[in-house]
Amino acid sequence: MNNVSFKKVDPKVIQEIINTYQTYEINNTDPNKVNVFNKSGITISIYKTNSVLFQGYQADKEAAKFFTIPITPIIPASQTTSYFEKDVIGNDEVGVGDVFGPLVVTATYLPPTSFQQLVTLPIKDSKKMTTEQIMTLAPIIQKLVQSVTVVIDNNQYNQWYTQYQNAHVIKALAHNQALVQLLSIYQLTNKTIFIDQFVNATKYFEYLQKITPVVKDNVVFITKGEEKSLAIACSAILSRATFLTTIKNLETKYHLKLPLGASENVKALAQKYKATRPLREYQHFLKIHFNLKAK
Repeated sequence: MNNVSFKKVDPKVIQEIINTYQTYEINNTDPNKVNVFNKSGITISIYKTNSVLFQGYQADKEAAKFFTIPITPIIPASQTTSYFEKDVIGNDEVGVGDVFGPLVVTATYLPPTSFQQLVTLPIKDSKKMTTEQIMTLAPIIQKLVQSVTVVIDNNQYNQWYTQYQNAHVIKALAHNQALVQLLSIYQLTNKTIFIDQFVNATKYFEYLQKITPVVKDNVVFITKGEEKSLAIACSAILSRATFLTTIKNLETKYHLKLPLGASENVKALAQKYKATRPLREYQHFLKIHFNLKAK
């Protein structure tokens, strides 16, 4: 357990928490929160509703100083996430479910200074947007946020899959790489980081055990992240735009059609390319681990 939240907390307990973490208080931009603290990568948020949220790696151990774990009721951290939350980072990836093309991960920070412009844009779940909408919106978003996009090309992806035999490990590596670069380039500290969840926090950090550096501070995993975090929605659109551009470039380079997705027709086409072209070529546009046999 890494993110825990408690409802209807006794005011005496809340005051004890405030007294304990008062030297760790950080800037709070969420009107629903009374206080926000960050201690050793764990964010503690106190809400006007007398709810208390502990977020971050091993946050449950920190919460155990004040609460019995588990406690009833506990609400998932995702339910306390405000979609229109500024001064936060969101991560999302595109491409892992596509036979052709790379894995693309974007980490996006939403600066308070441009936030009001962002919320006026028609941003929504990228899977519900057309290619034209994504390619039009992405450069506008790019100018209003601070972001880093990491492209794991097919050659690198295939090498990592041979090494790890697990697409989730590759995603974890890419997400961490994007975060490391974003925090370094823009000198960001003490920011809540939302990742569209593909594994639980324990597994995610297990996958990164042999990697350095690893971004652990303030990392929160939420399901259906594009619907719950504007930062994640922005990252999804930026990742999708880069993915579509890369696919187009690969089609031009290899004079091939590289359709999206992993339908039976797409797999059949990939099988044809594998049968008629050398490995040294198709490893640069195809994810080799996909099972291409017809059902």
